[in-house]
Amino acid sequence: MVRPEVRGVVTPEAVVLEFETGSIPSRALAQLVDLFVRVGLFYGLALLASLAGLGLGSSAVVVILIVGGFLIVFGYPVLFEVRWQGRTIGKRLLGLRVVTVEGAPAGFRHSAIRAMVAVVDFFLPPIGVVATISVLLTPRSQRLGDLFAGTIVLRERTGAAFPVPVSFPPLPGYDGYARSLDVGGITPEQYGVIRSFLLRVAHLSPEARAHIGTRLANAVAISMRHTPPAGVSPEAFLVSVAAAYQLRLGGPPVPLPPWVPAWGAQARPPS
Repeated sequence: MVRPEVRGVVTPEAVVLEFETGSIPSRALAQLVDLFVRVGLFYGLALLASLAGLGLGSSAVVVILIVGGFLIVFGYPVLFEVRWQGRTIGKRLLGLRVVTVEGAPAGFRHSAIRAMVAVVDFFLPPIGVVATISVLLTPRSQRLGDLFAGTIVLRERTGAAFPVPVSFPPLPGYDGYARSLDVGGITPEQYGVIRSFLLRVAHLSPEARAHIGTRLANAVAISMRHTPPAGVSPEAFLVSVAAAYQLRLGGPPVPLPPWVPAWGAQARPPS
């Protein structure tokens, strides 16, 4: 079976969230903005340290610069990504956001790991090359910090629709049939192909819809070692498999897409 080129994350409930990852230029510009912010903060810190040194001595200046510099370098991205839901000032300006690979908001642990590994990604010479190579070589455009933290950087400002979960509930009358299916052998790649087909059926011609649905249903039935009952159309079978796959992994009851009534054309519940 051909593996689909689906860009997205699969939640534990088997719901795929599609996204567009941040490009290298946009991420580089965001880093540049954040660098300017850090430089400005460090300049303010140096002024504060110089004023403190007048009354506290040189040792106090050293302590202020060390502690304050650490907070600026490592605390700045953690504070903003946690408070601004995965965005620093630079990321906010460039329309980027950090989320976990499961699609959840990045927490303190994720941001802290990203900030620490940024020393290797950005600050070791040659500056930024390690991060660039990692982004180019990973399928989800992750730098080393993302790989260790289990995060990805998404682009929010895009012409694509906002990422939404998609649920495949059983068709009316097919609930028992869907729950009886053994989908333990269905791989995430196979589920991705089924999902991709079901999300696009409304844009296919009737002939292409029937042809592709039949070929895909036959391939899935063979891999499941299952023979659909008489009267169950290939499309209804695929919807039932998708529903069973999500039910097996505890899929959430999200609202039905508007095209659900069009699934399983000319199908009737299995007897």
